[in-house]
Parts: sequence; structure tokens; C-alpha cells
Amino acid sequence: MTYKLSCCDDGSGVTVGTILRFEFATILIDPGWNNKKVSYEECVRYWSNIIPEVDIVLLSQPTIECIGAYTLLHYNFLSHFISRIEVYATLPVTNLGRVSTIDLYASKGVIGPYTTNQMNVEDIEKSYDHVKALKFSQMVDLKSTFDGLSLVAYNSGYTTGGSIWCIMTHSEKLLYARRWNHTKNNILDASALLGPGGKPSSALMRPSAIITTLDRFGSPKPYKKRSKMFKDLLRKSVTSGGSAVIPVEIGENFLDLLVLVHDFLYENSKSGLISQLNILLVSYSKGRIVTYAKSMLEWLSSSAIKTWESRDSSSPFELGKNFNVILPSEISKYPGSKICFVSQLEPMMDEVIENLGQNETSTILLTSKVNRSEIVSEIYKEWTQLCKKPSVEEGQILPYSSSVLLKKVNIEPLRGHDLDEFKKSIEERKEKRSKSELLLRKEAKNPAKSLNTDRVNGGSMDGDTSQSKAIDEDDDEEEEEEEEDNLLRILKGQSGDKLSGVIEYPVDTYVQTTSTPKNKMFQFNPRKEKRDDYGTIVDYSMFISKEEEEEESKNANKRPQESQNVSNNLSKRSRRDTNVMNGSTRNAENFDNIDYLNTDKDAMKIALANEQVILNCSIAFINMENVVDQRSTSIIWPSLKPKKMILLAPETFQDQNTVTLMEKKGIEMFAPQLNEYIEFSTTIKALDISLDPELDKLLKWQKIGDDHTVAHVVGRVVRDTIHNSMRNKLVLKPISSGTKMHTKSGLLSIGEVRLAEVKRKLTEQGHVAEFQGEGTLVVNNEVMVRRISDGETIIDGSPSELFDIVKKSITEMLAKV
Repeated sequence: MTYKLSCCDDGSGVTVGTILRFEFATILIDPGWNNKKVSYEECVRYWSNIIPEVDIVLLSQPTIECIGAYTLLHYNFLSHFISRIEVYATLPVTNLGRVSTIDLYASKGVIGPYTTNQMNVEDIEKSYDHVKALKFSQMVDLKSTFDGLSLVAYNSGYTTGGSIWCIMTHSEKLLYARRWNHTKNNILDASALLGPGGKPSSALMRPSAIITTLDRFGSPKPYKKRSKMFKDLLRKSVTSGGSAVIPVEIGENFLDLLVLVHDFLYENSKSGLISQLNILLVSYSKGRIVTYAKSMLEWLSSSAIKTWESRDSSSPFELGKNFNVILPSEISKYPGSKICFVSQLEPMMDEVIENLGQNETSTILLTSKVNRSEIVSEIYKEWTQLCKKPSVEEGQILPYSSSVLLKKVNIEPLRGHDLDEFKKSIEERKEKRSKSELLLRKEAKNPAKSLNTDRVNGGSMDGDTSQSKAIDEDDDEEEEEEEEDNLLRILKGQSGDKLSGVIEYPVDTYVQTTSTPKNKMFQFNPRKEKRDDYGTIVDYSMFISKEEEEEESKNANKRPQESQNVSNNLSKRSRRDTNVMNGSTRNAENFDNIDYLNTDKDAMKIALANEQVILNCSIAFINMENVVDQRSTSIIWPSLKPKKMILLAPETFQDQNTVTLMEKKGIEMFAPQLNEYIEFSTTIKALDISLDPELDKLLKWQKIGDDHTVAHVVGRVVRDTIHNSMRNKLVLKPISSGTKMHTKSGLLSIGEVRLAEVKRKLTEQGHVAEFQGEGTLVVNNEVMVRRISDGETIIDGSPSELFDIVKKSITEMLAKV
């Protein structure tokens, strides 16, 4: 099969998305936005030529480089998303992606009560509501729609919910892994590329191609050693009333560092200094990421959850009353020692640096080599220069004094005519968009009118208002005529319902050019049903009788009085807890409240100005990036035995030493140019070989399951000389006695181990067999059968008669060849 790949470049000079074009579908992976080099308008203009051809969008990480452009695509090309484009990501990528997008768009003035406003916060929420949330290893079966296509997301180990996408067709198996990590940290498990025993995962072996990048590697030092160094730096930074400023990317490394700080507080909880230490978060999205993280503990490492449960903490993200979400202007309200996390987006990062960077007791603690903020990148360059001295090493605090250029925000409130014009434009935009969206969704339910949709909207949200009004008027007239017809039928004594069931109205269908031949011939649109992993979602309220509903409503009217009686009997301890909660009510309300970004607030005009500031503080660097190191990359990728590797452009960013190592191990390396398609094809050659009748008599056939038989065959392939035919026929004949026989290296078990079938057999024999989660079957509380992977099942237990019975029941399901 032939497919094409292109690395998208919106003018920033880097890959901001990957296009996979098959014969039957086009997939867009990780649409990003380099907001430093490309404006909002330029980004929309670039994607306008690509989105009309896209059928599927995949999001792998909740970072800006992977989801930065997704919401603006959904907002500006809504008609394509409603009618055709499906978006897939894991649940954490969906939730944390909302926060990262709010953070990014607020920093650029795309959302908020600013004159540069392009959309509302609700539009970001709607874009991620369109995403179909998946679990790890959950297959998305699109074989009937896109000719054998299926998608599976595997754990990448890089961020919470971050994925490695496995894209499969009848003849291709592609792995997309932009960022991944092979080791676990304090909250995440390692990547699914390796199994529990450190062996390559059988589900990901032998891909036809791996799509990745070699532009960024992590530290070769063990994570435990780096985390200890990080805590030591925190201890040195906050002593004697000092402050530690930690620049972070909200969707990338913030949660990991926050839990490390929490661990640091727990280990030093007996110290009086630590009890007064404030933990601050400065972010445009407030504390929403922490709120989402508390609701997704099942996506974290099970060992991490057990560790915090043993410490009497319900969550690793519960830092207590000392954790506060603030604005840069509120830093002065928290004197003394503090640890300040700052979102690496301008101009917020510059404001915090200006407030704390002129204090000698402050330490700017860098944790990544790649930084989005210009001032943080400049500080890191200064650190690399200082590291050239033999006495300087990673994890050491160094004095820093320099004159830097910071961005300062000038705010001018809108008044009078300007304010009225701003509010009017926002209201008109909301009204126009709501009407257009309603029309698009109505037409999506009725494909027969899709032709009119294209004529009205032209594939975008900027359709002609007069035409949409005309269509609305036509619909109103049709409804009025239908009501009049029903009224006439009622007056004549006829039932409208019965007639509507008998009369069938002809409906014209519009065949889309992108449809498969099967769908072009058979126009059938089944009713959509809400389904989850357990089947169809049922509305149980339809089974409740009217008597029960009336009784429940009567009880609801009595509940306010009952709650008052209960509140009068509260204990003193409960009242004391209530007083504490009331004292922190204001904090809780502001924790993740982003109402300040609503357009109904006081509108303002913002302008950025450069200001020269002299910094006089300390700096330190320790690599806490959760990325695979260079040596492990050169070992793990070849172990999967891929045919080729495709590196995301530009080629100059790739590590040439690693590329050379891959080529020495027999892997074809490809580096496509930006915005240019490169074509790949996989050739599959099949041979038809017939069994010789003499050899067929010698075979010992074994049955596997209900429908399959298997036999071990050893022979020699020869051309058939008996049949006179233009086509060469190959026959497998038995090996003669004089020929050297094939030596057996050991028996191979073939088949599928079904634990449910094993349980049924053992239960019939009188044993107690129970499932205890995670693919584990326990027999008589003595022997345990665990399914590690698709090709590996373990029987665990002491040698006994029961062990042999369980082993026999499993081996009977397999064929030996």
C-alpha cells in the first residue's frame, strides 16, 4: 500500500503538524502553533488549505507543540468538524489540553476582554468536547469506514495521558511517537514500548515505519538521583527567607514538579521553616490543571497513589492551605520563603522575573533545556556559558547579574464609543456564530441538505447571512404549512400520526465525493446511539412509573426542613471545620475561576512595551525533563525491528550521531522537507504453494478453537512438472531420506489462552476459580494465572497437584508444533 507523509510548516520553520495521506483517508497529527513567529491570522490562513482534506485528527500530548492550533482550527473550520472530521485523544490529553490552550490563548489576547479577542473561553471548551476520549490500548475500529484503518493509543510515559499512536491498515503498521520516556517518574509509568520484563512489547513489534524526532533527549542520570538534587536545590533556595522561581509549561512538566515539591514538604514537615513556606502558582488558567489532575488519579502510577495513601493524603496534589494561585501583582502579599511556579508564557513570565529577579535571595531554578520564554532561554544560555568552567556542574547555584530586556504590559480601559463598539462586535459575532452552528448541526443530521450547506457556507463559518436567513424563512414556512395540513386532517377526522406513518415523501440524496464506493451506492444513515465500553447507554428514567415520580417530588419538598434539623445537631468539631472552610472560601473560589477572561468584563486595550531591567539574583539548572535519553533511544528503537524511521523536519534539528547508529543497525532513515510530501510504499509478495498428496498424509493436524486447524510442515518447494500450464505452480513435497532433515529446536505452542474458558473447565472439575482484576484468575486461592500480554501467560504457584491440573487445562487449548 502507498501512503504519503508531510511535515506541516506554517512559516515558523519547524514541524507544527504531521499529515498522513492514505488512499482512503487523511490524518492530521498534533496541530501546533509557534505563536512567537506566526500570528493568529497567519496560522488560520495556512491551515485553510489543509483542513478541507482532513478526515481524522489525533492529539498525542497536552503540550503547546501538539495542541496549540487545535482549537483555532475547530473554531474557524467548524463545518468540517461537524460534518466529517473526528478527533481522538486520551482523557487526560483532552482535559489538560483545555488548560494549556486557555493558558496560551490568554497570553496572546486571543481570549479575554481585549480588543485582540478572537474567540471566547466557551469556544475552547466546545472544541475539546468534540474530542472522543480513549483509554490506553483501546482500539478505534474504523475498518468499515476507511478500508481497514484502526487506531490505538499506548502510554508514552512523557505526560499524563500522553500517547504513542499505532496506526494500522491491512498492510501498514505505523508508530507515531513524538515524545516518550522509557523510565517511570514519581507519578507516571514508563512507556508501553517495553513490557514488564524490559522486553519490547509484542503489540508494537515490527512496524513498517516509526515517525519520531531525535531533536531532544533527556538526562542519562537516574530519576531518583535527579529528584534528590532538585529537593536539595529547593532546600538551599528557601533558607533565610529566600524564594525559588520555577518556570514550567502547564501541560508538560508542571504536575511532576508539583508532586516533587509536595514530597519535599512532607519530608521536611517537622521543620518550622517548611511549615511557613508558601507554594504559589502564577498562570493564566489559574489552578484548573490541579483540579483536573485530582479527578484523573487512575491515569497515574499505581505505586505513586499507594505511597500517598500511606501518608494519609487522598491525592498527591493536595498541598493544603499554603498552596495559592495568584496573579503576578499579588506576589508581594506573600513575603518570606516561597516556591513560585510560573507559566512560561509572556508577558506573565517577565512580570514575575521583574518582581523577584531583582532580589539577591531569589533563585531562578531551570528544569528544562527547551524554554518558551525568551528571558528564560537567555538565562539558560548564560548558564551553559558558566558550565564551561571546570568548577561548575549541574545542580549548583550560581550568582547572576545582568541587564535584560523584559516585556511590560500597558493596559488602557475602553470607554465611551470604543467600549460600545467592542461590545456590539462581540454580540454580533456570538449571534452570527450560534445561528451558523445551529444550521450546520441541523444539516449534519439531514445529509440530504448537505448540498445546500456547501452552497451557503462554502466550507467555513463565514457564510452569507442573507442566504442563511432565507433558508430559515423557508424552514419556518414549511413548518407553518405542515401545521395547517395537520389541522385540516384533524377537522376531517383523520389522524395525523397514522397518515404520517403511511405517506412516504421522496428525499433527494447528495453523494459526497469523499465517500467510499460502498456508501455511495447504499445511502443509509443509522441513528446514532450513545455507547460506552459496556454497551448502549440507557436512560433509566423512562422505566420509572408516574407514582414513584410524584412520591419523589413530595420527598424533595420536605428535604430543606430535614437539612435544617440535621444542621442543628452538628458537633463542635464539624462547626470548627466549617469555620476553617469559611475562612478559605475566597481562596477556593479563586482557585480555578477564570471569569476574568469573559468578554462581558470591563474591556481593555493592551500593548506590550520593552523595559530594561537589571537582574541581581541566583540561577541553577537541573535537567528534570521526562524524555528518553540518547543511549536508550539508540537501543530501544532497533529492538522493535522497524523497516524504516521517518524523522520530523527540519533535518538540521536531528541528532546526527543517533541517525548514524540507526543506519548501522540496518534501519532506513528518512527526513522529509517541510511542506513537501514524501511517498512510501510497502510491497507484499504472496506465493501460492500446494501441498503434495504424499506430504498431506504425513501431517498431524491439531484443532485450535472452533474454526482453525494447524500442523507443522517441513518440506522442499519445487515446480510442478506434471501440469502443462503457462503459470508456474509451486508444490511442497516431503524431504527424501537422503536429504539432511530439519532439526527441531523445541515445540512451539500456538493458540489463544482464554481465561474465561479456563475458569469454566476448572469450575466443572469442582475448583473455585475467580477473577481478581487486571487479567488475573485465582484458583482455590493457591494458583494464579496472569495474562501479561497477547503472547505471554504466566501460571504462578507452588508445585502441587492443583498446579498441574491448571497447567494441563491451559496446554489443552494450545497446539504443539
